Amino acid sequence: MTELITIGEKGQIVIPKKFRDDLKLHKGARILATEENNKIILNPVKLDEKHLMMLLSESSLKKVWNNKYDERWDDVL
Repeated sequence: MTELITIGEKGQIVIPKKFRDDLKLHKGARILATEENNKIILNPVKLDEKHLMMLLSESSLKKVWNNKYDERWDDVL
């Protein structure tokens, strides 16, 4: 399913009701947003705080670790 969504004045979006119903999303549900190849990927998260923080840390650190500067170590390691 594809839906056109409008971004509001504060940068907020509304997830269409069909998506919310299909994914069983409710008020207070957590969604992990990831930017990848000029796309925004939204994934429902059904994890506790500890696991959510691990996912966010992994996503942030991947940007730092996965860069051309680190490739110079490939020949050494």
